[in-house]
Amino acid sequence: MKPNDRQNAAGPPQEKYARYAHVLQKTKWAREFSWGHTKKICFYIEPVIAKPGAIVFKEGDTDKSLGIIVKGAIDIIKENTRVTTLTSSQTFGEMALIDGEPRSASGIAVKETVIFFMTQDNLIRLTQDDPQLGVQLLWKISKLISQRLRQTTGMLVDYMGEY
Repeated sequence: MKPNDRQNAAGPPQEKYARYAHVLQKTKWAREFSWGHTKKICFYIEPVIAKPGAIVFKEGDTDKSLGIIVKGAIDIIKENTRVTTLTSSQTFGEMALIDGEPRSASGIAVKETVIFFMTQDNLIRLTQDDPQLGVQLLWKISKLISQRLRQTTGMLVDYMGEY
């Protein structure tokens, strides 16, 4: 079923996406989106529930998707070292979504975690179906990548200053 078909469908599928939207709307991630846009985004996501200890993604994986944590937490692991823990409203996979390059770290669920995944194909479909929302979403993803790069640069400067 195409996303546009979902919008026109009556009954359970419509209700399912409305439930997703209610969950997503409660996150900080969705603050800058209207209710209508949040509902529309949910036509293009796939929810996943990860049990504690589950591998959400592995370093080197080539799946082109963004994950939005709506409940729970994920440890980000690089070379057997926990780099950080991501919690509700945080995202991962922005670079993989945009450039399709392999994942640079692994993610393991700390506790039961609900993640909304958006694939590159679904992002392209969303952008074709609603260009304004597509640009708004890409702008948000660009800002997230920029913020992470600034944080990493700051950490690098701090690290280099120790020597």
